[in-house]
Amino acid sequence: MQPSPRTIRALGWSWLTIGLFALPVTLYATALSEVAAARGLGASALIGIFAGGGCLLATAGLGRRVRAPAALRLLVIGWITGPLVAAPSFGAVSDGWVEAVFEAVSALTTTGATLTEPDAMPRSLVVWRSMLQWLGGLATLVLAVTVLAGLDDRRAGLRRSSLLTIESGDLFSNLGRALVRLGGVYTGLTVIGFVILAFAGASGFEAFNLALSGISTGGYVPRGGELTEWLPWPAVTVLAVLCVLGAGNMAVLYEHVSRGRVTRRFGDVRSMLIVSVICGAMLALASGPATGIAGFFDALFAVTTTGYSVSPVGAGLPLIALLTLALAGGAAVSTSGGIKMARLRLLVRRAGRDILLLVQPSAAGGSRFAGRAVNEAALVSVWAYALAYPVVLALGALALGPFAADMGIAWSVAGAALTNAGPIAGEAYGEVGAGGLIIASILMILGRIEILPFAAVVFLLFSGD
Repeated sequence: MQPSPRTIRALGWSWLTIGLFALPVTLYATALSEVAAARGLGASALIGIFAGGGCLLATAGLGRRVRAPAALRLLVIGWITGPLVAAPSFGAVSDGWVEAVFEAVSALTTTGATLTEPDAMPRSLVVWRSMLQWLGGLATLVLAVTVLAGLDDRRAGLRRSSLLTIESGDLFSNLGRALVRLGGVYTGLTVIGFVILAFAGASGFEAFNLALSGISTGGYVPRGGELTEWLPWPAVTVLAVLCVLGAGNMAVLYEHVSRGRVTRRFGDVRSMLIVSVICGAMLALASGPATGIAGFFDALFAVTTTGYSVSPVGAGLPLIALLTLALAGGAAVSTSGGIKMARLRLLVRRAGRDILLLVQPSAAGGSRFAGRAVNEAALVSVWAYALAYPVVLALGALALGPFAADMGIAWSVAGAALTNAGPIAGEAYGEVGAGGLIIASILMILGRIEILPFAAVVFLLFSGD
């Protein structure tokens, strides 16, 4: 393995960022006299600052153009090592290193799975967990429009936008611009979400954590119990809007905010809303209007891969329906997990065209998406992504089987972890042991990097650039 100096430098920036974000939370924990939490947070801060700062100093002035292999390494190594920097902070509430790393992976991949109820967790760690989700969401967006968009450029181009010009010869050239442009929109939406949540009835602590968690589609909550027991319905509605924005195409939002125009429409958001309305309407017909409204919100939280729930335990949509919605996922340039709605829309459109050809063989016209022609190679790529998820889901459930009491738990943990919709599996993570938590952590990372790039990196990690 010969990592590029710029790959090491990019990793250094990510570790340094985690360390710097941990510093104010360490002071917050100290002010609250949460000694164990402060000690763990301080350890994460020191590791991140020294390791990240050391990498930046060692690679200062070094640089060469970064092509796809080095970019893929950054993608995978970054999602593995970032949680290791953050893991010491969870030592105060974890039974061991495996549990601490699981919490850190879950937070940074915006999965939202947890072993500890928020009411039993120090307030400083609740805040830290939400901040890690927010950082993970921002990293997901930046990597989507730089590294993944560059790799995807000759295929379906689902992440292509007017946000940046993809430099396939140097995929790191746009990292700074992407961070500034998307980070500005992302931060602005978070601040607006915090203010409106507070006006809608959430306390300042709840509004702060939910704003970070909602826009990143992370799914962590600052309090235990049913969401509607402590959060007013107007605030639940605001949270749902924030989740939809996080699961929508952030590049389109940037175009709208910065230029007052868009080059793409909001087809993914419209699809998420239609699916949620259908789920709510079916529940309303079966059990009444109140159940239908709760079902609509549950479906919306599932398809955005946030995983919040407003229905009482045992009511609402069945688990298999929630996991299926999470598997669909949100937009391509978003913080959500899953296959991504754009890929499914493209495949459905192609299926409709093939059906038309069966009844009207003389019909002409190729596949088009977002105003562009999509060739056969691009469609094969989309099919590969769509098929990879159920295959990995099945393998993950089989791997979890020996660690779970039954295969139902194994499937729910595998599905929620792979789609980065952790809260859907509820308390099942506590029933799979350390071995199961390791497998679930791997699935979370695979879901975050959309599976296929990992296969390439397994080869590239042992080869040169």
